[in-house]
Parts: sequence; structure tokens; C-alpha cells
Amino acid sequence: MRNYELVYIVSPEIEEEDLESVTDKVGQMLADGGGQMLHLDAWGRRRLAYPIRNFGEGHYMVAQVQLEPETISELKGKLGLTEEVIRYLLVKVDEKKTAALAAEPQEEPLPEEAEAQPQEESVEEQEAPEEAEEEEGGD
Repeated sequence: MRNYELVYIVSPEIEEEDLESVTDKVGQMLADGGGQMLHLDAWGRRRLAYPIRNFGEGHYMVAQVQLEPETISELKGKLGLTEEVIRYLLVKVDEKKTAALAAEPQEEPLPEEAEAQPQEESVEEQEAPEEAEEEEGGD
């Protein structure tokens, strides 16, 4: 088996909740050809550089996969017939890069609450104004 990177764009008409079913569908296509998905990275909904099938946006998905070279044409045919996938790109990658990605754990996104909390001020910044007041009163 060889290592490949599969980038595919899912139609913006597909809701966020339904993206998992499209990912499962693509994973099943890989499994049918004897391949497997090693790592999946969802980039989210992004604007397209140019309209594709009259869509200006799409859900970007990047997957590190292993496939037999003989099954690539079959996979491309299935992806081309899948209505949810509006564009795809399959590129052969270096085995070292894929092995490193497969070994590293997938990062969990930060909760929105943690991102929204303001940072606390340092203690030194809070004490500085008090010292200035004491100097003025001592004259």
C-alpha cells in the first residue's frame, strides 16, 4: 500500500451535523478498495477561490489514507459520482510524513468558553498604582 493525501470539499448544502455521514461514506469507499483512512482533519467551512457547481463555499476535509495504486481510478470514479463531494484531490505523499501524522494524537478543539474568558491581569500591574498614591501622601 502507498500513502496518499485526499483533500475533498463537501457541498455547503450539507449541514455540520451531517458531515460525519459523508466522512463515513468516503471511508467506506476507501475500505471497499482495500484502503484505510489514517488521519482526518476537518478544516471547516471556507470560501472557495472560484465557484464550483455554483457554490461559493464548501466544507474542507483533509485525510491521510493508504491505498493500493490499482484502486485509485475506482476511488476517483466513486468520488466523482458522489453528490455531496463537489471537488477532490488525491496526491501521493512521503511515507515519513504520513507515519508522523498517524502517530500524533488528534487535537481536541478548545471549548468556546475558554476562548471567551479574558486573561487575568498580573499582580504587579495592580500594585503599581497603590505605590504611587503612598508617595504623594508622604510629602
